[in-house]
Amino acid sequence: FSVMQSSLPASSTQYAQQLRQGFRWLRFSPALEGEYRNYCNSHEHGRVLWFCAICLLLWGGYALFDLWRIDAALLDARQRALLTPLHVLRVGVAAMIVLTMLSAQRRAQVRVVQTAMVTLGVALSCGAAFAVYVYKLLGVPHETAILVAVMLGLFSPFAISLWVQLAMAVVYVACVGALAWAAPVPEVGAEMLRLCVELALAALVFGFASYWREHQRREQFLYRSDAHWLAMRDALTGLYNRRMFNHHLSLLMAQARREGQPLALLLLDVDHFKSYNDLYGHQQGDAVLQQVAQVVLASIGRPLDLVARVGGEEFAVLLYGSDADHAQALGQSLVMGVRQRALPHMASGVAQVLTVSVGGAMLTLQDEPRTLYARADRMLYEAKSGGRDRCCWGETLQA
Repeated sequence: FSVMQSSLPASSTQYAQQLRQGFRWLRFSPALEGEYRNYCNSHEHGRVLWFCAICLLLWGGYALFDLWRIDAALLDARQRALLTPLHVLRVGVAAMIVLTMLSAQRRAQVRVVQTAMVTLGVALSCGAAFAVYVYKLLGVPHETAILVAVMLGLFSPFAISLWVQLAMAVVYVACVGALAWAAPVPEVGAEMLRLCVELALAALVFGFASYWREHQRREQFLYRSDAHWLAMRDALTGLYNRRMFNHHLSLLMAQARREGQPLALLLLDVDHFKSYNDLYGHQQGDAVLQQVAQVVLASIGRPLDLVARVGGEEFAVLLYGSDADHAQALGQSLVMGVRQRALPHMASGVAQVLTVSVGGAMLTLQDEPRTLYARADRMLYEAKSGGRDRCCWGETLQA
């Protein structure tokens, strides 16, 4: 384990390392990128619901305005032919909005919701462009500024990457350019071309703003995650600290009783550690504690097992679902594992290598966190008073 410091610049967590490396292209290392995506997606469904509700209100409002703006009786045959695709477009985009809302309301997989959002973004932007195009051909009142508002909506701060947002903006601008090229009336084509240029400039401005918003969001994620990691970890070994151990002990005790599972607590203490520090120095003592931490951490592998440094040279191991035999065997392996490291300890009264003592206890129905810890600590004291370099177990362990 790397030596951890409490201040961020000296921190060697993956979050601090990523901060120092930078992320100019808005991308972390694969493991961190997945964690960041999960962080962004934690409240995505609610944000999508609100966004879709606003889109449905605006889109439905403009559809209703069509009844006031467009009088089919005043249109010629060619103009009336444009109304059918406009009405189909109105219904199709509205249906897409509703489908996206349903996916968010039913809490579909985030990937499904994001795919629906991208599809909706393309449909909404191109649909708005076609509606304005039809208004120009029909000569009815309209407001082209809505197209800029739609471009802004494409860069909304959802958990969709900036590069996907830029791709949607390119499709949007290309759609307006295609309508300008296909316009049968030169004046309408010129106006649509002007809108295409304006939207391209808007995409540059909104894209730049979205880049820095995404950059700051990622930076805050790294700072917050680094601080959270350091708050619950021991700075020297990288294991959980005493506060997190106490928190998890209460939770695992409650869960073990609720599910009828056994729970074992092991306490490990380095023998004659003060003498080791006096002889070899504190820096070497820290290195030894890191090696002991590696031995203890390697002994667990199940998701609910936990290892913590609960004192200067004292470690705790919580084994969820482990019976007495497994817990006792693991305690023995911890003693042997540290011995096999063959770390010299010429000031020890036990052996010429570093050794540890282990005490353990099993959870009973009467236990509280403090009583379970006290019984394990009492067994640790017996192991140390009985000659060290051994494990000692309470009677309840055999129950």
